[in-house]
Amino acid sequence: MNALHFPLPFRTPHSPVITGPDNLFALPELEALLREELATLAVRAARQPAGRALLLQACAANRGLPVDTRHLGAIRGHVERDALRGDVACTTDALPWEDEAFQLVFAQHVGDVLPSSRALIDELARVLAPGGVLLWCGLNPWSPWLAWIHWQARRGLPVPRVMHADIVRMRLLKRQLAPAGTDYLGTCWPQRSKRSAIGRSALLSPLRGAWLIAATKQRAVLTPLRPRAARERVVIQPHLATPSRRACA
Repeated sequence: MNALHFPLPFRTPHSPVITGPDNLFALPELEALLREELATLAVRAARQPAGRALLLQACAANRGLPVDTRHLGAIRGHVERDALRGDVACTTDALPWEDEAFQLVFAQHVGDVLPSSRALIDELARVLAPGGVLLWCGLNPWSPWLAWIHWQARRGLPVPRVMHADIVRMRLLKRQLAPAGTDYLGTCWPQRSKRSAIGRSALLSPLRGAWLIAATKQRAVLTPLRPRAARERVVIQPHLATPSRRACA
């Protein structure tokens, strides 16, 4: 008598094998979301002065996506376990660049795959130049995407560590960065086909697949102090002084 075998979830020969949270970002549905996020990078890069840009992504498979940083020289890296690989190999708490080295920093879902992003945020704030912009993307915890992601990893494999936008915002403020409003990108449900009108509805925007925060590093401006005017001591002439009542008594 043959042993019982429980069928594995259906998977075509051409479907990617999900072996961890990083590989979820290589799925076609997530690739469409990543491309939309990268489209915002070109717009931001065009506004920055000449310099360098740092792009950090969730996994090595994302390095194949086209990136347009315009006139900024781009350095690309990706998360591998709890470190960074790619154009540079380092830990997330010790980036090998000098202070204020980049005009633009783009962190694309790195917080979703790292055990902790606190040290990385500190380092990205350090290497960001005054007037530079830090773009941070994360999966939206209020989106139906999370149900789909858990279904994809239903065989007990780890899922991304989803962060709330407000948590990232508070950490950016502690690093003296000025975050703007939260933008929501993608559709409300993963799909490979053309985006539907429902998925792009403005009313359902907070349910889209990802959020994006843009934070600016303020320039240190020296404000000259107004010199105090020297006051001359006025000497009252005796014949002009008004006698007191005590003197007149």
